[in-house]
Amino acid sequence: MLIGDLGEEALLKELRRLFAAVGPGLLTGIGDDAAVVALPHSAEGVWTTDLLLEGIHFQRDWQTPWQLGRKSLAVNLSDIASMGATPRFALLSISCPGDTPLDYILEFCQGFASLAAEEQVLVVGGDTTGSTGSLSIGVTVGGYIDPGAAVLRSGATAGDSILVTGSLGASAAGLRLLNNGQAEKYADLAGAFREPCARVAAGRAAAEAGATSMTDISDGLATDLRHICEESGVGAMIESWSLPALPSLAAAASEFGWDPRQLMLTGGEDYELLFTLPGGIAEQLKSMIERAASVAVTIVGEIMPAEYGIMLVDKTGAGTPMPARGYEHFEKNG
Repeated sequence: MLIGDLGEEALLKELRRLFAAVGPGLLTGIGDDAAVVALPHSAEGVWTTDLLLEGIHFQRDWQTPWQLGRKSLAVNLSDIASMGATPRFALLSISCPGDTPLDYILEFCQGFASLAAEEQVLVVGGDTTGSTGSLSIGVTVGGYIDPGAAVLRSGATAGDSILVTGSLGASAAGLRLLNNGQAEKYADLAGAFREPCARVAAGRAAAEAGATSMTDISDGLATDLRHICEESGVGAMIESWSLPALPSLAAAASEFGWDPRQLMLTGGEDYELLFTLPGGIAEQLKSMIERAASVAVTIVGEIMPAEYGIMLVDKTGAGTPMPARGYEHFEKNG
């Protein structure tokens, strides 16, 4: 059956059944003009939104609809995680052509709902509309944090250590593999693009450990580190040899002639966390975060005075300026 055969009203009823959320904080969910939610006493609200467009952010043959559903939520959860906050509510909007198979949309929503359940996020509403072109997905996620506890990009100071969770460059390599038909040869790299992990627990742990600044790595380490430096009025030194990567990244890069360092610095869509901690105790705090969130954390450099700039340093001490930017949404490609 196609979406156009079912009709919007019947689709909404099916989605309402699928997202029949019941849980703490939800006062009025799907079925009214708007959701009504309650936040913990004295908590501050944290909100984020993202658009995913077919042909720009995804192709249908790159991943299953289940994986796309999970990724659509994960990229928003990552923004909440980067503030050190707890995600709680989600809104999902879908625009698709009438000839879209109903099974595709239902499997997409099932994937979305599965990650929502894992992170205890309630889907409280959204919208559906027809499209004359491609599929587009809009997601808004709201959460909460204690007053004044949000970790911003603007708090880094000279002497802080720079840290990242997980590994870098895998998603960008996975996308290249998907484009050249080699995805199954390096399944972990393709998986990093298809179904990224939002580091919600790590974000909370970093905030509790006293992170001075934080952001998620959505546009590449080079770009997202620059955001912290610009907002904090500082420079940065990154140790090129310390950048964490999956072993398969080096293997794929060697086979296809890629520069793995470029992928780690400018590839984008890693959705790992980039944050800073007071330098003197960063090693100790790093271990605490790893235990609390069950994720590897790596110290990759140090925050420097603004006049130092943003430099990539090798083991000899020689430095080169960090690449100017990573992924650019409005840049013309090809």
